[in-house]
Amino acid sequence: MNLNGSVWEMILIALKNVELTKRLQKDLAERKAKVKLVSFSEPGFLLTCYNPDVTAIVTDEEAPGIPHEANLDIFNSLGRRVSVIVVRDQREGEEENNIRETDSFTEHVTVLYKDQYDDILSTASFFSGVPAEGIRARVTSIPFYNPQIPITMLRHFGGLGILTIDASGFNKISVDFGIDVYNKMKRVLHDVLYGLWGANGCIRESDVLCRRSTTSSSYLIFMNRSRETGALPYPGALERVADRLSSAINNAMWHELFAPRGKSRIPECVQTIPLLGVGFFGVLNNPCIDIHEILDTGLEASKQMAQAQLKRGRERQRELMQTLIQSEDLLTPHYQAVFYLQKIDEAAVKKAEDDKSITSLSSFIYGFESLIRVNQDGVQLQNNFDTGLDSKYLRPDVLFALAKHTNVALELDQACMRHAARYARLLPGMLMVNILPRNLYYIDRLKSHFEELTNIMFEVSESEAINNLELMMKSRDHLEKHKMGIAADDFGKGYSSLERIIRIKPDVIKFDRGMIQDIDKDPVKQAYVQGLVTAAKILNTTILAEGVETWNEASVLKAMGIELIQGFLLHRPQAAQLILQQLGIKDDAPKKIPFQRRPKNNVA
Repeated sequence: MNLNGSVWEMILIALKNVELTKRLQKDLAERKAKVKLVSFSEPGFLLTCYNPDVTAIVTDEEAPGIPHEANLDIFNSLGRRVSVIVVRDQREGEEENNIRETDSFTEHVTVLYKDQYDDILSTASFFSGVPAEGIRARVTSIPFYNPQIPITMLRHFGGLGILTIDASGFNKISVDFGIDVYNKMKRVLHDVLYGLWGANGCIRESDVLCRRSTTSSSYLIFMNRSRETGALPYPGALERVADRLSSAINNAMWHELFAPRGKSRIPECVQTIPLLGVGFFGVLNNPCIDIHEILDTGLEASKQMAQAQLKRGRERQRELMQTLIQSEDLLTPHYQAVFYLQKIDEAAVKKAEDDKSITSLSSFIYGFESLIRVNQDGVQLQNNFDTGLDSKYLRPDVLFALAKHTNVALELDQACMRHAARYARLLPGMLMVNILPRNLYYIDRLKSHFEELTNIMFEVSESEAINNLELMMKSRDHLEKHKMGIAADDFGKGYSSLERIIRIKPDVIKFDRGMIQDIDKDPVKQAYVQGLVTAAKILNTTILAEGVETWNEASVLKAMGIELIQGFLLHRPQAAQLILQQLGIKDDAPKKIPFQRRPKNNVA
């Protein structure tokens, strides 16, 4: 391999599949590769393989007439000198993205399946064309790692910068949602990285980006020589590249998650993006040390640095959550109205929609649910939250997922209760406040937030496990004693159980949006919900349908006898000031000081 701009020497193709051979030969020739077709049966096959002009071999897994063990020995040995790409037939029942790796071949051999043509071509394309034009211009997907690439670069440059992209956090997606969702997420990550390859401030086109293996969740980048030094960059440059790249990858994945409905390639069940880390390490060539050992040392050190960056990123996310929880200005309460459904008709709903106000619906108000929002501008003003997550993606679901991940879910829940009470005494009707079961167990210690308030109802999410039903029953009795209500939120989702509902006997049962969506078009869903409504009436419990977005849904629910309704059809969450203005209620709450940027050198 000559990295000064000359053509790669030679790629050998030794495949039984004639169609695959012709296609690969043609596409490599278009990339200015010098290709030679060879056969295992040729008397001088091994001599040809050991020709010093040969830089890569694309071959079948088994050579005819040669024992399997001999094949392994030959290819593993050749792999320490040249790049060996072994092409397997697709095994029956084995999926493309779930190839089982065995101990047969060492990492010096890249093993792919014949139906992975783009990957075969892209990996072989490392050894074709004029390197000065950049690897990125010659590939259609991210090639697979082969040690001959960094070894050649290390020998030529004398030093090599190695970056490791650690996406091991994606492995939990496989456990939580299955291999299909995991593979879709890996495909999105692949496409994001491919898109960043050559992008300004990310990965240069002349750098080498490759996948570690078919089953691994890590990627490798081998840095082309520094323009300033001719080899490794100046001290600190690799770290800055790693941090910049980590931020770009994480934000690009979040951007994919929040793509408009119908355009997002990430499955709906995935609500957050696992943190990705980028590690770095530089190595120097030393003729007194085996070059494979030098490379292995660099790869392991870069991997450890990526894991350290992941740990640092998680700690920064925890610090961000703690800052949000403590602040009076970075979390702000919004409120969504809940209405008496049986008293509302379509004309009233239409007028509210036309007026963009709930003024015309004011006589139907049951109360308001408190919902938390993040002051994204305030978070951005801090300018010191390096968490791998842009503040614009801090939606409520992301906020609570981060809180759970960083072990501050209970503290965030308590902060939300504190903010919920801010305008509660001004808003008419019942105040509905979300609460985690573990906080409800100790509601006597938290009720100070609501001591001056009446008409409080706590919504206990049915999507979180209630591990201590007896303690929940005691909490329910405590609420009843202090004239506070309890609602079973998200019924029909997650851990919901009719038996638990019967024992707890909540004042209100909130049907999850999944039970309500398109109910006007689904007779089976109608029959199921009608049965629950009948059971609720026997329990003397009120039903609230949340997430209602169309009048057709509302009319079906109304005919079933459901008492309360909540959703975008009638009201979108708003700041209390806007709601009070619509209802003609004077806002006499004390005005808060606008958020100020914190000095960067403030260590208090």
